[in-house]
Amino acid sequence: MKTIIKLKKLKYVGILVLLFLCSCEDVIDVDLETGDSTIVIDAEILWKKGTDGSLQTIRISRMTDYYNPEPPKVSGAQVYIEDSNGDLFTFNESSQSGLYICDNFISQLNESYTLNVTLEDQTFTASEKLMPVPEINRVEQDYVKGFSGDENFEISIFYDDSENQANFYLTDFKANVLQYPEYILTDDDFYNGNEIENNFSNEDLVVGDTIEIMHRGVSEQFYNYMNLVLETTSSNPFSTPPANIRGNIINQNSPDEYALGYFRLCEANHLLYILEE
Repeated sequence: MKTIIKLKKLKYVGILVLLFLCSCEDVIDVDLETGDSTIVIDAEILWKKGTDGSLQTIRISRMTDYYNPEPPKVSGAQVYIEDSNGDLFTFNESSQSGLYICDNFISQLNESYTLNVTLEDQTFTASEKLMPVPEINRVEQDYVKGFSGDENFEISIFYDDSENQANFYLTDFKANVLQYPEYILTDDDFYNGNEIENNFSNEDLVVGDTIEIMHRGVSEQFYNYMNLVLETTSSNPFSTPPANIRGNIINQNSPDEYALGYFRLCEANHLLYILEE
């Protein structure tokens, strides 16, 4: 089964509401809540095929109010990841506030890792396995009919699913015509052991455009998390806003004060494709 996710920042829901209100003759001032300053931990260990996976980064920030375009970065955290053998990989803060870097990480497929972040006397932890991904067999370019009847470029990747086990994949496509990446979630319920195709098209693509493709193997838990993201981003903008989606990061001092984000570890195919005549 495939699920296409077009991610948008949730604050843009507010923009749709404002556009609706602007159609009225009277000026209405909208008093938006500023919300809390929940910690956000962006911790993706990404082992790109063809690299040793030793250079990894983690970003830590806080939620911000609607009118602040840039979330506050969080400095001063102690960050490390531990593998099942007890080996520690320390992430040191760089000159860029909120960015933590490790240059000696040891990436091992199917290995279990635990993230540990200590900040302001609170400790956040999460555990996951590093999931493998099959090689991309080929990339194909074609044309498809758009809603207007015009032909649009379509890019497809093909890969073989591993047989006799449940597998989950996340593919994202980036292009200069997209404000945000387009994501495709795939499980192998209907493809077990067979070749799988993921594709991307957009009416604004032209010859010479570069498509950046990242194809990951992910855990079932992260797959389910991303499905919840889909439900949120495709919800009715005029309905009650959904609650923040809770990931796998736990506050060991106060479980109710969890951090947002999801600690995941993925092997990935990464490639660039240039559209041709």
